[in-house]
Amino acid sequence: MKELKPRERVERALRHEPVDRVPLFYRMKHEAKEKLARIYGIEDASTGRKHNPDLELRLGNDIVLYQIGINADFSHRPIAIGETWYNHFGVGYGKSGLQMRTPEEEVEFAKTQEFWGPAKVVPENFPSHHPITSMEDLKSYTWPDPADPALLDPIDDICKRYQDDYFIIVDLSSTLIEAAYAHVVGTQNFFLFLFDQPELIEGVLDGLTEYYTELGRNCIKRGVDMVRVGDDVGAQQSMMLSPEQWRELAKPRFKYMFDTWRKDREDIFVKFHSCGDYSPIIGDEVELGVDLSGLMQPTGGNKDQVGIKRKYGDDLAFVGGFDVQRLLPRGQVEEVRHGVLEVMKNLAVGGGYIFSPAHYILADVPVQNIYTMLEAQREFGTYGRYPLN
Repeated sequence: MKELKPRERVERALRHEPVDRVPLFYRMKHEAKEKLARIYGIEDASTGRKHNPDLELRLGNDIVLYQIGINADFSHRPIAIGETWYNHFGVGYGKSGLQMRTPEEEVEFAKTQEFWGPAKVVPENFPSHHPITSMEDLKSYTWPDPADPALLDPIDDICKRYQDDYFIIVDLSSTLIEAAYAHVVGTQNFFLFLFDQPELIEGVLDGLTEYYTELGRNCIKRGVDMVRVGDDVGAQQSMMLSPEQWRELAKPRFKYMFDTWRKDREDIFVKFHSCGDYSPIIGDEVELGVDLSGLMQPTGGNKDQVGIKRKYGDDLAFVGGFDVQRLLPRGQVEEVRHGVLEVMKNLAVGGGYIFSPAHYILADVPVQNIYTMLEAQREFGTYGRYPLN
C-alpha cells in the first residue's frame, strides 16, 4: 500500500479499513517533552492548552490534540510550592506530597531535576480547593462560559495549520464523573455524597453535562475531526464505582451529549478515555456509539488485550495499551522493545488500532527507552510485515 497522509491513516483506522502502518499518538508532560525537545533543537516544548505539536509531529504523530477540558491547564502549569492557582471553574490547585522533607531529602530531590541526571521526580499539581461542597454552593454557582473565545479561537488556527495533513482532536476531559470528584466537589466528598446527598451529585453532573455538551458543539462547529471525553473511573484492579452506578450516573448523560453533537454533525468522531481498569463498561461505549476507546492502561481487566480485541474490536477502535507505569520508565531496552511487539500483536492485528503509551510520557522515563519505543513501533507497526502480516 502507498504511504498515506496521517489524517487519512487515522480516519481509515477508526473505520477499520486497511492502512499502511499503525497510526501513532504520543503525549508527554512538559518535563519529559523539554528533555526530548533539546535533542531535536525544538525550543517551544509547550504542553496543555498552549501545546506546540512540533516535537510530536517530528516523532511521527498522526494526530494533533488541543486540550480545553477542566484539567487542561492545571496539570501542565508551573505552580510554586505554597501557591494556589484557580481555574475558570473556581477550582484551586497546588503542589502535593512535599511536606516534612528533610534537608537531606531536598538535596537528593534537586539531583533528579537535572535533565541528564537520575530519573526525574516531579511533584505533581493537585486540586486543593473545591467550589461546590453543599447545595447552597451549587445553587449559587455560575458555570463557565461554553462559548469562551479564549478556549475556542485557537481551534481555528490549529485547523488552518494542520488539518490538511493531520487528524485534529479537541480534548474535553475530565468531563463528568472525574470532573466532579477530582475537581468540582472533591474525591472524598463525591463518594460520600453519592449516598448522603445524591441530589447534590446529580445537580453537579447535570451542570457539567450542559456545559460540556455546549462546549463540544462549539468545537464541532469549528471543524474538528474528533471530540475526546474523559472520565477516570478505573482504578488499578477494578472501577472506582460500580458499573451499575456508572450506567446510572454517566451513561445517560453521555448519550444526551453524543446525540446532541451528532445532530449538529452526523460524522463527528467521539473518543472515550479512562485511566485504570474500565473494562466492564467497554460494551456500554459500543452502545453509545463511541469510535475510539483508550488509553487502555494494562491494569485489571484491561490486561486481557486479546480478549477485549476479540470481543469488541469489530465495533470499536482502540488506542494505547503500552505500559507507562513500569515498563517504559523502568524496563530494560529489550523489555521495552518486546512490550511494543506484544501490544501490536494483541491490538493492531486486523486494524482498528492507534499505537500510544497508555498515558503521558513522564519525566522519569529514560531517553533510551523512549527511542527504543519509537524504533520498535516503526519495525512492528507496518502492515504486511511481522507481526501484522
